[in-house]
Amino acid sequence: MGCYDFKAQQVLDACRQLNIAVPTEVAVLGVDNDRLICELSEPTLSSVIPDTKRTGYEAADLLNRMMSGEHVGTETRLITQPLGIQVRESTNTLAIDDEEVAKALHYIRRHATSNIRVSDILRQVTLSRRALEHRFKKLLGHTPHEEIQRVRMNRIKELLSETELSVHEIANRAGFEYDEYMAAAFRRETE
Repeated sequence: MGCYDFKAQQVLDACRQLNIAVPTEVAVLGVDNDRLICELSEPTLSSVIPDTKRTGYEAADLLNRMMSGEHVGTETRLITQPLGIQVRESTNTLAIDDEEVAKALHYIRRHATSNIRVSDILRQVTLSRRALEHRFKKLLGHTPHEEIQRVRMNRIKELLSETELSVHEIANRAGFEYDEYMAAAFRRETE
């Protein structure tokens, strides 16, 4: 865990130089959710989202108390809970011992919004379709196709909650050729 995003990005760089796979071998987490650093990192960096507004109010209240003559000891600490964690690729992993399934999951997570098919995944692994589906079902409880859909639906949810993009733009970014198909798939998955 980096104390802030820039330090975590340096950890990602060190992992790349040492051929340490992130997130498969090591998960990396930053703090501040600096979108520029996080989104441009390779892989994209997960980060703690601080509650800066609340921290500001707490600091202003402390300063007001000090200026009013109240004794505030140096041991007084401002501790605010974070708003959450923005999960990105640097921590987005499952502990799976099956190397081929892990490779398939990695490919899905990086390419699901490119309208991939199970046949595309099969070109990345040394398994037959039947073997891949069997192992997915055994380890994850669902098929590779369902995992592609799950990743795409999560991307749609992110884009809906974090951007002002139109439905058409969201469909394009989530790998859907037609807005109507995305809407129907989203409705089916979320009901």
